[in-house]
Amino acid sequence: MILNYDGFTAASTLIHSLQGAALLLLGAVEAYSLDNPENKVKFAGPLALLAAAIAIPLAALALPAGWSLENFRPALDARRGFYLFIAFACFFAASGLSRLTQLAIGRKDGGWQALFLAFLAACGALYFVLPWRVNEEAWRQTLPLHAAMGTTLLLAVAFKTAYVFSGRRKLHLAWAALLVVTALQLMTYRETESSFGLRMVTMESAPELPAAGTADLPWSKNAPIADQKRPAH
Repeated sequence: MILNYDGFTAASTLIHSLQGAALLLLGAVEAYSLDNPENKVKFAGPLALLAAAIAIPLAALALPAGWSLENFRPALDARRGFYLFIAFACFFAASGLSRLTQLAIGRKDGGWQALFLAFLAACGALYFVLPWRVNEEAWRQTLPLHAAMGTTLLLAVAFKTAYVFSGRRKLHLAWAALLVVTALQLMTYRETESSFGLRMVTMESAPELPAAGTADLPWSKNAPIADQKRPAH
């Protein structure tokens, strides 16, 4: 089994870009459909989420595993942070399907929209978890960037939820704008080589201890001999 460890870095960057492209299209469609609710273009947003859900595991299969199904599971085991990308794919797919179902039945709110937003919120939460699954030396660098992605996506869901209850136009525009902001963060993200690369461990040998001598032992020939004469009574 041969794994391409450089492929983990390339795959992570590509997966972030795929997520960003899906959210960018979703945000653009949401902004456009506000004034054009009957236009069929509204289906493009959830379809983009589904496309990203399919492409994410394919990116992991292609780059680290070399298109080999036999290497795919060992590749995920070698860098367990990639299991979170599989979780992203599941949440993107569930969110897209929920939104498609809502649009297909012609509902403006209801349970399908709640599921759509809940799965997007789950994606936002996963961005906070992802930095803790990279190599120890890289998490400080990746945490602020992923925290920003997660925050903007969760804020987008919050504004959309507020729009559902109030119907205020500005809240819907804020939801669309924050989706675009999250998308731009994802599309410009570049994974560091230290996040998933091979870790170099340096081991230093301890200094040699001097050989244990017998100079200080009481039975040593160099030690003073105790007077064995009994005192006179």
